[in-house]
Amino acid sequence: MGAVFVLLGCRSESKSVFVLQTEHSKVTYTYVYDKGNDTVLSLTTDVVVRLSGVQEFATATRQKRDELVNQMKDIEGVKVTTSDGENAIGFTIEIDVKKFKLDDAESREKAPSLYQTMDTALVKKDDKVSFSASKESVERLGLVEQKEEK
Repeated sequence: MGAVFVLLGCRSESKSVFVLQTEHSKVTYTYVYDKGNDTVLSLTTDVVVRLSGVQEFATATRQKRDELVNQMKDIEGVKVTTSDGENAIGFTIEIDVKKFKLDDAESREKAPSLYQTMDTALVKKDDKVSFSASKESVERLGLVEQKEEK
């Protein structure tokens, strides 16, 4: 029985956060991964868009966000939540990599924007979603890894 606990305790789960911030938006990718196997376990993407004082822009931005969120409903391994404020709106996408199917043609057709993003954020290498390959990919897009303050 002690060997089981030792084996379970050896999993080296780590977390890494990447951010891309512009004048009007902030995108944050939070990876949870198995450091020993270089395998991504989950990815949480948080998008916040600052709204201008122009009502038409705010309405159009909300409509686009709602359209994207509706595309992602009922896709296995995906949980989406939204937030609304007076000056900003946002949405959070949680991907359970064990359940999410990167290669599912039907889901790709239903939510093309999600899959375009995940093709960059979740990169397969040696038949697994590799953290190191995914990290390289998002850094090429300008996302910057955030170092933990101690």
